[in-house]
Amino acid sequence: MPTYVKSFPLFLLVPFVLCFVGGVFGQIAESMPVHRRLNVAHRGASYLAPENTLIAYRIAISAGADGAECDVYTTGDGVAILSHDKSTKRTMGGVDKDITKIGWTDIQALDAGAWKGKQFKGEPVPTLEAYLELLKGTNCHPVIEIKMDGIEQPVLDVIRKPGMVDVTTIIAFSPEVVKTVRKLEPNICVAFLYSENFKDKGTPEENADRLTEFLLNRCKDLDTKVLDLNHDILSETLVKRLQGAGIHVWCWTVNDAARMNRLLDWGVESITTDRPELLNDVLKNRN
Repeated sequence: MPTYVKSFPLFLLVPFVLCFVGGVFGQIAESMPVHRRLNVAHRGASYLAPENTLIAYRIAISAGADGAECDVYTTGDGVAILSHDKSTKRTMGGVDKDITKIGWTDIQALDAGAWKGKQFKGEPVPTLEAYLELLKGTNCHPVIEIKMDGIEQPVLDVIRKPGMVDVTTIIAFSPEVVKTVRKLEPNICVAFLYSENFKDKGTPEENADRLTEFLLNRCKDLDTKVLDLNHDILSETLVKRLQGAGIHVWCWTVNDAARMNRLLDWGVESITTDRPELLNDVLKNRN
């Protein structure tokens, strides 16, 4: 290999690679809608109320959130319910049961609020259907994390019933869930969740290059143009590179006003927070 080729700084090729990938990529996911959900309440207003309960979502709506994130499993008898954990232990009364193996009747007997405070005692575990009914017709739209493979069709069936496909975003860590939802419902917005950083493998510039390349390839493979990333792995450089390739960058979970402002300065399009009231104040002060 000629000496001038060996010495050429490869990072200078990154902009050209991103332009090429962005052009090809834009054709792949062109049909997928992308929503603007700047202030997304994490499991509802979960700083103030028990996560994934209707009271948490009511507070989120009042706090000005324009998106409300929830987590979904299906029970052993196929009912889609809201829970971050597969086990009932942490948020449903301390009894360790596998949600996916017990029935909806068993779930109804549990308390989803008492662990957060006595004022929430008796708060029921919501179904996905009840969550959608609460949000329907408001300015706070569904952001649904599918927590297990294989339930994409029943979740989509629940979303279709009240006619909320066009206002709902599906998010998932599972590549298979993202792929399946994209195939089953091309008209719904789908984001891939990711949290791992590429550290200690080179210079910061090289690590940013690798992470950018990995995420763009993943988006292309999954046929999505929305990434919902752990805010800790973000940098201004990464955000700009991804957006330059046509990717919409969302992030989670941010509860600090200074960090919110920095992410907004970088151009992040959506912030998921336990404190939608705080983010709403931040946004008002920026105007």
